Amino acid sequence: MPTVTMTLEEYEALMALVRAGDTTSLTTSPVEPAPSGKPKRRKRSKYQRELGKQLKMLKKKHPRTKITNLMKRAHRATKKKLK
Repeated sequence: MPTVTMTLEEYEALMALVRAGDTTSLTTSPVEPAPSGKPKRRKRSKYQRELGKQLKMLKKKHPRTKITNLMKRAHRATKKKLK
């Protein structure tokens, strides 16, 4: 633990600030909000949502089929459904 030396007057002034609940004068610099690392995500289109549903259904029906073939089928099914 670091050793802190201060006069009795400084200590009493510090304790008065703490008791008053005024923490703004205790900080040395203003607190800045932390920048969020993730940008806001875009809304998924109607097509993209439907494609996800179709792909999920196809994966459940045909779990061993290659994803490229499933994507082609899902795309066709999505176009048909949104028509």
